Amino acid sequence: MTNEKEEQAFLEAQLQWVKQRDDLLAQVEEKLYEMKHIAEQVALDDTSMLENQKLRLNERFLQLKNEVAELENQLRIFYN
Repeated sequence: MTNEKEEQAFLEAQLQWVKQRDDLLAQVEEKLYEMKHIAEQVALDDTSMLENQKLRLNERFLQLKNEVAELENQLRIFYN
């Protein structure tokens, strides 16, 4: 009986671990898609984009890059 309870507790902990990782990966994916969208906007620019618009896009891109790096750090914690 104790082994069964221990196994169930272990499996529940593993399930929680997977759900947390899945959530972090979904957040990374969302940010990467936004970064892709920004890159596509800039690549398709026919020089009609104002300089301040480009600066705002660049700032947002760098912010997303930092957020992805932080999420990656959180994912590494799960491996250790």
